[in-house]
Amino acid sequence: MQWTKLLVWLWVLLLVPPLALAQEAPMWKNAFTVKFFGLSVHLRETPYPEIFRNRLDERGILVANFGGIIGYDRFVVRDVISVRVQQGLYSDCASSLAGFTHLGWRGQIFKTGRHSLNGGIGPTLVYRRDWNRLKGYEDDGYFSRSRDWQYKFYWYAGELEYNYRLSEQNDLSLNLVPGIPELVSFGIGMRRRF
Repeated sequence: MQWTKLLVWLWVLLLVPPLALAQEAPMWKNAFTVKFFGLSVHLRETPYPEIFRNRLDERGILVANFGGIIGYDRFVVRDVISVRVQQGLYSDCASSLAGFTHLGWRGQIFKTGRHSLNGGIGPTLVYRRDWNRLKGYEDDGYFSRSRDWQYKFYWYAGELEYNYRLSEQNDLSLNLVPGIPELVSFGIGMRRRF
């Protein structure tokens, strides 16, 4: 009788974990993100809204940007923590060519049902064509200059990313990049895990 109980418990211990693992969603190792970069919200009023050609209001608080962001995640802890490299190229608030290059950590803040929220932080290089060529612009020294470009390096820049699972591998993805104290930027696109 004791041997029977022991064999049953042994059988349960050996069989149940593989069955439970087989029913879990697969653990992805990579993710690829493509987003349309589209809206900047300025947190303080600009002294020269007239150079923001694609402003959506007279004061230049809301400005349409046109461009894209591509990103690659390599998951290092299940599908919860990853290292992300990201490249953005877009038309900035003054309709000048601009971009950023980012490398950082991403972590899942929460996940419930089809919804998840990720946060990220890491060094980022932001660059744009030099605004000093624009009539009415007065350089405040915030960006460094090199030839026809202005740039700023941040040791830590962040991002919040909301994902809505459309299928097992595909998500609708929205991001918010806080460029505090100047602006907050938004993008929308797709994320595919593989």
